[in-house]
Amino acid sequence: MKLEVKGLHSGYGKVTILHGVNLVAEPGEITCVLGPNGAGKSTLMKTIAGHLPASQGTIAIDGAPATGLNALSATKAGIGYVAQERNTFAEMTVRDNLLASALSFPNSEGLIEETYRRFPILQERAGQLAATLSGGERQTLAIANALLASPKLLILDEPTAGLAPIFVDRIVDWITELAAAGMSVIWVVEQNPEKILKISRTTWMLDAGRNRETLPSSDLLEPGRLEEMLLQAH
Repeated sequence: MKLEVKGLHSGYGKVTILHGVNLVAEPGEITCVLGPNGAGKSTLMKTIAGHLPASQGTIAIDGAPATGLNALSATKAGIGYVAQERNTFAEMTVRDNLLASALSFPNSEGLIEETYRRFPILQERAGQLAATLSGGERQTLAIANALLASPKLLILDEPTAGLAPIFVDRIVDWITELAAAGMSVIWVVEQNPEKILKISRTTWMLDAGRNRETLPSSDLLEPGRLEEMLLQAH
């Protein structure tokens, strides 16, 4: 799936956060979104995923208009979304979380069993409340919930923030495999971005709700380049 965002304006009520943002995500590639706190990264992801309305601009999926989709319609159109926060049902068990995400799809039980094969830790924790999971286990559950809908585009909003290195490495490996199989991935990253830059093709930098620069991710791996770019942000 190819995603094209052009001239997007969005925000919360009368407060506009995005001011004409552009973004392209290509099939089978990991696209990185970087920027300081308040740059509009999460707002952009929520708008693409249908959780916020766009006031201006366009969103297109494989050339077809997708600007007005709500969250459910965006999911049905092939967009999977893992929010930065509150991305699981804390007072439900792991299995019930998965079941809630799979119920609207045929063969929900088969989908859950497939999820257990892909993420064995979730089968081990199946009867445990999501609120009692470790940070890495909770993010694994959030990603698994999104993948139950078999998305063609997966949006990840800082999925490795604050996680132990072992879970960061696992998530990086999982997402790399998904992209290699043809999935489009948008990965918002703020903490320790080097691992993500190494597996992504293109980085879009936002600043104060606007595009600042678009460049090959490999350019930001040059010594001092990433720090220089972030220091220059407002």
